[in-house]
Amino acid sequence: DNVFINFATKGTRRPFLILNLVAGPPASGSLDGITALIEGEIQFDSYGDTPQDARKLSRAVRDFLLNTFNAGALSDGTTIQFVDVTMDHDEPYEEGGAGYLYRTLLRLKAFYTEAS
Repeated sequence: DNVFINFATKGTRRPFLILNLVAGPPASGSLDGITALIEGEIQFDSYGDTPQDARKLSRAVRDFLLNTFNAGALSDGTTIQFVDVTMDHDEPYEEGGAGYLYRTLLRLKAFYTEAS
């Protein structure tokens, strides 16, 4: 219940994760014509009360997706394969409503086909 697309709701419990599609152009065409395969980058922003909490969540996401879920189908029928880490670093803290909020940014390159 703490995973969001594009932005988190106000007052979200930490730690939480925000997913963003950074780039999603079609992959190269094949001899059969344009392919349904999409090459993209997905960004995972992990937020926590401490830098260590944000980093721990980011590592868990990275390890799960690259080692355990490097290929498979999502609940909406999208088939995905993560192939590379393109960014993995800590961001500066942000002022939250009651203190500071820490973020770790993780970008993964993926190939996927959307559900029909």
